[in-house]
Amino acid sequence: MELNQYAFGIDIGGTNTKIGLFDQDGKLLGFKKMPTLKEVSPAEFVERLSQESEMLLQSIGTIVLGDSRIVGVGVGAPMANYFTGRVEFAPNLGWRDVPLKKLFEDFFKCPAVIENDANLAAIGEKKWGSGKNLNDMVLVTLGTGVGTGLILEGKLYRGHDALGAEGGHILIPHSKNRPCSCGGINHLESYLSSKGIQQTIKEMTNQDWSVEELGEHFHQGETIAINVINQIAQELASGLATMGVLFGPQAFILGGGVSKLGDSFNKILKNKLEEVIHFSLRGKIAIITATLSSDKGAVYGGAAHIFDEVNK
Repeated sequence: MELNQYAFGIDIGGTNTKIGLFDQDGKLLGFKKMPTLKEVSPAEFVERLSQESEMLLQSIGTIVLGDSRIVGVGVGAPMANYFTGRVEFAPNLGWRDVPLKKLFEDFFKCPAVIENDANLAAIGEKKWGSGKNLNDMVLVTLGTGVGTGLILEGKLYRGHDALGAEGGHILIPHSKNRPCSCGGINHLESYLSSKGIQQTIKEMTNQDWSVEELGEHFHQGETIAINVINQIAQELASGLATMGVLFGPQAFILGGGVSKLGDSFNKILKNKLEEVIHFSLRGKIAIITATLSSDKGAVYGGAAHIFDEVNK
């Protein structure tokens, strides 16, 4: 690897998009967060991202897009297909059949790789974060949606046509019959997405707390908040128990908004998981908080992925 190589990691979320500029050691050199522009075409949006990325480059010196020191851009997006380079349908973005890889290569003038955002977060944690010493792990991101990234025997698992390991759409037993953003009913995402959690909060407290506010009330020991936390943990444990028997991971690594609840939430979740998982796995799967960043995991992972792709 040449010295002074750089890469972009970009996480296109249902609400916001994050851009990170990294060096080859995983050091974050510049960062930008902006709203995901759903009112413009995907091409116009990627062009805007390239303009914002040019400004990040200016912060480290006289370097522009197209410079040979920029090895590429790793992009996380909902329903992104690594093999085809396209997003066939992303409900949270309103995108259909978008040639995302080509758009990024055209506007950024460098190689691009696209992945499901949770896959990227898993790659980042494996390369630079809390998954460094793990060969088998599931990264669970809890944000606008619920995503999972699966590392098996040290490698990212994508499944046929990049459609595997979509843990957010595991069916969980529940009396509510809540719709998921994809149109299904009682998917894990129905309850653990930010919208799902806020709906649970409203139903149980008649309050409009954010996840952060829920955490504050929880850490202050308020009974009503503790009850909500226990409900959320029970629902998440139902999904993790299914993933556990399918993949046998060493750990579940939590990223996204709920991960900010910290170790106290992890302990409750661990207890709930032990109650419902198959007896052969009890006490064998750790619950860990993502260490790269609770909200930048896919950004780190995008850079990690493109470095690995172009330098292998």
